[in-house]
Amino acid sequence: MIHNHISDRSTYGEEDWHIIERAHIKACELLGQPPATYEHADRLARTIMRLFDQGSRDFQILAAIAAHHENVLNRRSSEYH
Repeated sequence: MIHNHISDRSTYGEEDWHIIERAHIKACELLGQPPATYEHADRLARTIMRLFDQGSRDFQILAAIAAHHENVLNRRSSEYH
């Protein structure tokens, strides 16, 4: 899934991608969105990757933080539209 949204895979190893992908799928589940068609899948993936780069490796924690961040962004966006 996540490989479809982010093209530069050279920075991460195979196991890293598994963690990131699991986090992306779990975050989409928490958001009630399908991973393949979620409107903000790229933004969500970048958030997960940023958190991963900061040292977090637990996919459930990555997913929870990223989903919360996404909810905040979506709420802010809906307030202005």
